[in-house]
Parts: sequence; C-alpha cells; structure tokens
Amino acid sequence: MKNQLILLLSFLSLLLNLSCNKSDTSYPNMGVLYNSKGNHDEKYEGEKLLTDAPPVPDSQQITGKLNTMSTADLFQFALTCGNQGNYSEALMAYHMILERDKNYPDVYYYQGLLYRDMGLLDEAICAFQTAITQNPDSAEAHYNLGYAYRGKGLHHEAIPHYQKSLTLLPEDKTKQKASVHYNLGFSYFSHGMIDDAISEFNKALAYKPKDREIHQKLGIAYTAKGWTDKAKDEFSRYHEDEKPIRKIP
Repeated sequence: MKNQLILLLSFLSLLLNLSCNKSDTSYPNMGVLYNSKGNHDEKYEGEKLLTDAPPVPDSQQITGKLNTMSTADLFQFALTCGNQGNYSEALMAYHMILERDKNYPDVYYYQGLLYRDMGLLDEAICAFQTAITQNPDSAEAHYNLGYAYRGKGLHHEAIPHYQKSLTLLPEDKTKQKASVHYNLGFSYFSHGMIDDAISEFNKALAYKPKDREIHQKLGIAYTAKGWTDKAKDEFSRYHEDEKPIRKIP
C-alpha cells in the first residue's frame, strides 16, 4: 500500500511535465532548425557603453543591401540571420524573396521555423500550412506543423500531421522517427487517448531504448491506465542514470 501511494504521488508530480508551453523543448526538432544565440555581449566602462559588435544598420540600409542580392543570396542571408538570432533581418529577407517569387523552394518552411523560434505560433502554423500546400510530401513540414499545433495545445490538430510525417519518413531516419513517435504519443496522451500514447512511446523506445525521457512519459501513461508494476519499471529506468542524455535532434 505504501509503495502504491509513493508511486501515485510520483505520477501526480510527473504528470505536470506533460503540460506544453513555450519553454518546453522536448524533442522540438526534426529538420534543419535555427540555433538562436541572442544578442552580442555588451561591456560597460563608466557611463560609456562599449560593444563588441559594429553599429546595427537601420532598416533602410538593410533594405538597400537586400535589394542588391540575388534571390538565392537572400535565402542564404535569411538562414544565416536566423541562426544568429537576427530575426528581424531574416524576416525582411524572407518577405523580399516572397515579393519576387511566391513559389521559391522551401521559403515558407524556413519562414515557419523562424516564426516558431520567435514564439509566433499562429504565423508559424500559417507558414507551415502553405509549405505543405506547395510540397505535400514534406515530412519535415508536417512534423513542424504538428509541433506548432502542440505548442498551442491543439493536440487534435497535431495528431494527423505527426501521422503523415511518419508515413513520409524513410525507414533509415531512425532519430527523426523516434522524435515523431514521441511527440505523437504526447499528443495522444494530452487528448485522452492513453492506449495510443503507450503504443507510440513504445515505438519511440524501439529506436531509442535508453532514452530516459521516453521511459518517464511511458511510466506516466502506464500509471494513468492503473498498470502500477509496468509504471514502476519505467520510472526505475528513468532514474537509472540521472545524467542528462543527448536528446533527439
């Protein structure tokens, strides 16, 4: 009885981890994504502000610079700015590309990634939807649209895009498949579909058998079913190695 009470308390505590918010970084990425590095470090000397970076050009200067670039160079410029956290410049470049060519390959997909990194989930959803309209067979676009829906708590809308992504991913993309199965399980659980969540978490573990976070979520799902022995096993695997592991990219 005591062990069951402890397990129940652990479940209630861990269940809080299944709420999705903007700070949740569990398995967010499958394709090429941006790594935001923030602003340049600043140093103060007395009342004088010193910075390691050159003065930031105004929007008119940036626009003039962008106008001289080819569309291909604009696209590369946007990717570079996104990687460096210069979101406003990246958006300007993407908008200029779309003014020239609304069918430029992958522009909506990468624009969606940028919006998502900025926390603009509605805009990200719109961009990913357009990317899928242009390329219905993009596993990455379906996955990231599902993840954007998840970020807004719209798990019912996320589920079919995760499912579609799985049908499009080649079998050798094991890390990506593990990521999609995990997130699909998360959305199933949040939508009250516990049996389906358990199935997806187990499929994710088939690709990543030592992943502690997947074992944790599977334990929570087992507890929700009342399968305390199975849940205890999964929580034990979660606590086997307290060192953080490298998550699925």
